Amino acid sequence: MLTERLTTLSAATSAKRLKKTAASFVVAVGLLLGLSACSTSVIVPDGVEVAPVGPAHVLERGGHEGERVVWGGEIVEVENLADRTLIVVASYPLDSSDRPRWRDQAGVRFVAEQEGFLEPLTFSPGRFVTLLGRVDGTVQRPVGQYDYRHPLLQTEDIYLWPADPYYWSGPVRWNVGIGFGF
Repeated sequence: MLTERLTTLSAATSAKRLKKTAASFVVAVGLLLGLSACSTSVIVPDGVEVAPVGPAHVLERGGHEGERVVWGGEIVEVENLADRTLIVVASYPLDSSDRPRWRDQAGVRFVAEQEGFLEPLTFSPGRFVTLLGRVDGTVQRPVGQYDYRHPLLQTEDIYLWPADPYYWSGPVRWNVGIGFGF
């Protein structure tokens, strides 16, 4: 009889512990999902201020030299010089995590100047980038036969997105359920 009571108490205690553990797990997962839903930049460190200035603002109004900005888009051309690399980028609007919204229409082109060498096979035309840097006026560069004025960005950091935008830009998908395999 005493053994049966101890077994019953032990089972009840185990069930309570299991419920507490499951509840704690659900709360922890909920917190992690909630925190991961907060948008953070892939390139701007915490506490760093950036100006709400896009490449089109620089072309239209000027006067933004020295301002720290975040721009992004699709690489059009890469040119390695003796001591630096020039990346011509077709700008795209950025989402709240600073990902280029590649399904939108491209905006103006800009030139990002990076110290040192960047591998043109890695930073190839068609890849998407997000750049942190400072506005440094404009430069004239040809686009075909047309002489085009490009905003110039002195880069501080470059984030190269995976080659296939579907891996980094798709909507969040959630699946809840039990799977069976035979």
